[in-house]
Amino acid sequence: MGYFYFDETIQDRGGFIIGALVYSKNDVTPAVHSSIEQLGMRPGVDEFKSGARMDRNPEQAKLRRSLMEILSKTRVGIVVVPIAARASLGLHALLGLKKILSANNLARESHQLFLDQGITFDRAICNDLLSAFGSTCEVHQSQDSKLIGGIQLADLAAHSLGGILLESLGLTSKLVRAGKNSGYDPALEIELDFELWASLRYQLFKASKPKSEVIADDPIDNLTFDVENFGLHISDDCSPVLKETARQRFGTCYLGCIH
Repeated sequence: MGYFYFDETIQDRGGFIIGALVYSKNDVTPAVHSSIEQLGMRPGVDEFKSGARMDRNPEQAKLRRSLMEILSKTRVGIVVVPIAARASLGLHALLGLKKILSANNLARESHQLFLDQGITFDRAICNDLLSAFGSTCEVHQSQDSKLIGGIQLADLAAHSLGGILLESLGLTSKLVRAGKNSGYDPALEIELDFELWASLRYQLFKASKPKSEVIADDPIDNLTFDVENFGLHISDDCSPVLKETARQRFGTCYLGCIH
């Protein structure tokens, strides 16, 4: 049994929505609720919200660090949709799921998908999209993230991915200190999108590029993995600029040393 959790971030400045499909072989909700409880908060009542100001909410900042640790043990797929297509976000979540199941040899297993509140779709369309697989996939629409802790991980992942794409579009630019255990001088200022990407790159659904496409004796190309065909769904409704920027930023992933 596999578990998928989906949530999104809406970025008005960029005119896009990014959704994250977080996958785990086990239900992560107990681990999320345990992290909440350890901080003196109430599972099922309190939750992580990526939109909270972390510098003004120390408990949320601590919870973010704890959830990042849980997220590091999952895999993440990416869905990019223009704001104008917000009503069809649920459909695109299913299209992203279909691609992930097919490309990553997960289609023969049973799965559950939990979508955040307000994310819905036509049930008949869902059945048509997923009926080709031999597996069963039980889909739960419009779920409460306070109760389904995995959705909080998807919220965290989507928010980070949204920040990366905003910077790639040239709409934001922010520097943060590298901090401890970064491999850099802790006082060094680095771009926020670099820090966000570095924290997520290992979790992305991806695969090695075919040998015929790898540049011989190029150490960077040998460690660059294909995300586009394994974990990235971009809506055809995206503008050419948004589509190409998302593809360039998320379509491949370098897993070598970045220090």
